[in-house]
Amino acid sequence: MLSFIKKDLLMFWRDRKEIITVLVLPIILVLVLNFAFAGLFGFNKDAKMDLQLAVVNQDDDTEAMTQLKERLVKEATLGEEQTTEILSQATLIKPISMLKDYLLSDDLKEWLTVHEMEETEAVANMKEGELDGILIIPDGFTADSLYSALMGEPPTASLKYKIEMETNDTSTLAQIIQGFMDQMNVQFALQKVGGAPQEEVMLPEGGIEKIGAGESFTLTQYFPIAIGALFTLFLAATVATKTGEEIRQKVFHRILLTNSQPFHFLIGKMVSTFCLAWLQTMFVFILSHFILDIFPGRTISFWLGTIGIVTLLSLAISALSAVFTSISLRVSDIDAANGIFMIVIILFGIIGGSFVPVYILPDWLQKIGEWTPNGLSLAIMTQWIQFEDFSSIIKPSLILVVFFILCTVIGLALYPKRGEA
Repeated sequence: MLSFIKKDLLMFWRDRKEIITVLVLPIILVLVLNFAFAGLFGFNKDAKMDLQLAVVNQDDDTEAMTQLKERLVKEATLGEEQTTEILSQATLIKPISMLKDYLLSDDLKEWLTVHEMEETEAVANMKEGELDGILIIPDGFTADSLYSALMGEPPTASLKYKIEMETNDTSTLAQIIQGFMDQMNVQFALQKVGGAPQEEVMLPEGGIEKIGAGESFTLTQYFPIAIGALFTLFLAATVATKTGEEIRQKVFHRILLTNSQPFHFLIGKMVSTFCLAWLQTMFVFILSHFILDIFPGRTISFWLGTIGIVTLLSLAISALSAVFTSISLRVSDIDAANGIFMIVIILFGIIGGSFVPVYILPDWLQKIGEWTPNGLSLAIMTQWIQFEDFSSIIKPSLILVVFFILCTVIGLALYPKRGEA
């Protein structure tokens, strides 16, 4: 079998044009796409944000305690003495002042500018592109926030965040605002459970609240993964194309005359495809990392996991090449078969997110794409980059193994017997 593997690797090595295409073209595409999409979806990490937020305060702090007292007496039916005690503590808590201090904190002031204005003026400025978002503090917000925190009831007056259109900047502002509210609610809850006095509410530290526990996943990382997987699909078709050349040169017939096991020919194709796909994908990852620093600060365990994912992808591609090879040996028109292979690869590339970012596809198409080898590898690498948790990639990895087994069985079933090729 080693002679068959050596034969296929030498055939590929002698085709210098194919080597350049497989190794150089993916890197060129990665660089071009990264520069073309710079600044989108948080890609440009060095670019400093200049966020403009308008704060419209419609609440009246002077009436907040009066409103709170009325609600405590009417809705909570508390006694005069208990109400007075609660109000003496509540006067020390000023949610609006806490929010403003948070937005004007040192950690945020370098890239966030806060403007206090009326709503009509803020809307006009946002339409002119001078503002990224508007934060409206509705009437009764202070009293409602204090009442809901003290009595453990859901608030009825919430902050309102208005934007003209969804962008990366508006999403960042939303995370900042939501992060403040989440931390303030947690502090209220903890102090109520622990019995601590209400004046000990801690102001959250400034900064962006990171959603989720994982690392970010950017287009800088997306393109090498998607393009690397796409070119492994092309490798499977390339191996089938080489099979067509061998048919034309009667290589397969000469192998049969040597009384060699016919299946060694197919297994040789699979092993050589696996080696080529693995080397090509790792080459794209490593070179992209050195040029663009796509995996900064990663540990050895991350790279070992990445190697494992690339290995599973290469196995799946080798099984796909077995199907293509068996079909090539059975059809009379090799060129027509190659055309079918390219259609399959293009279809896999589109729904698997290799031609366009998978996030812009409909949800139902994304789910279908996750059953393709390139789509599965993209989903696995996304999970691995963000969480670096083996448990989160077990299921999709098993699907890749199933794809390998299924395609191998199909390839062996279609493989022609003696006299059929």
